[in-house]
Amino acid sequence: MAIGFPTYTVILFIVATIGTGIGSWLILSEGLAKSPIAPHIKRIWRWGAAIVLIAWLLVLLVWPVNSPGGVVLGRAVGITSLVVGLLAGILPLLISPSFRQIVRAAPETWLVGIHALRVLGFVWLTLADMKLLPTEFALPAGFGDVTVGLLALVMAYLLAKRKPYARALVIGWNVLGLLDFVVALTTGFIYIRPFAAQVAASWVSTLYLNYVFLVPTFAIPLLAVLHLYSLFQMLSARVDKTTPDAEGPDHTPVFPAEQRSVHP
Repeated sequence: MAIGFPTYTVILFIVATIGTGIGSWLILSEGLAKSPIAPHIKRIWRWGAAIVLIAWLLVLLVWPVNSPGGVVLGRAVGITSLVVGLLAGILPLLISPSFRQIVRAAPETWLVGIHALRVLGFVWLTLADMKLLPTEFALPAGFGDVTVGLLALVMAYLLAKRKPYARALVIGWNVLGLLDFVVALTTGFIYIRPFAAQVAASWVSTLYLNYVFLVPTFAIPLLAVLHLYSLFQMLSARVDKTTPDAEGPDHTPVFPAEQRSVHP
């Protein structure tokens, strides 16, 4: 694959991107399965989400952000994908009681554990070592992703073991994960385009950036939204502790009256 860097790196980007999409859909599906929502509404949410995720990824693959001769248009597509992806995940949580039920019912360990995929952030460091990414972006993004990804496994373990301090730690970890994205997006926006121009000037193909940009335009919005869902769960659980019947004997959440509605 003559695109300026080893094929295995392309495979890692594609696998990580598709894995993030599948994992996000599975989390939603599990939340739906455990929610007291009408079956036809569950089907709408489940297959609607699948169609949106597939269409979103296909658009990015067909209309690459780093398309030759289309830098301005490509950047507009990238920013639009990031913003719309975040809004599509956040707005239902804000306006739909049914969706809040789904998020509360999603397995908390899954919401955290999916971020273990971020250990693949070592690829940023590899590409920087190959002079294919600027170190100003690759170092904080690479070390940040690997750190958050490894901690995700620890947080998931603490939640699974129901440690009394797990929720407080998970809240802090979620904030750290979101800050990592802010740093990565900021440094990437500032440094990658000028660096790519230098690479192109040295007659090296920059088409590899099409795979790099799958992360901020698809994976990051999904994972950032999952961070917010996890925070919603953790903070809701703290509020519920003030209510005697917040949890049943099997530790399953008992939804407040506002969230028992079966209508969106």
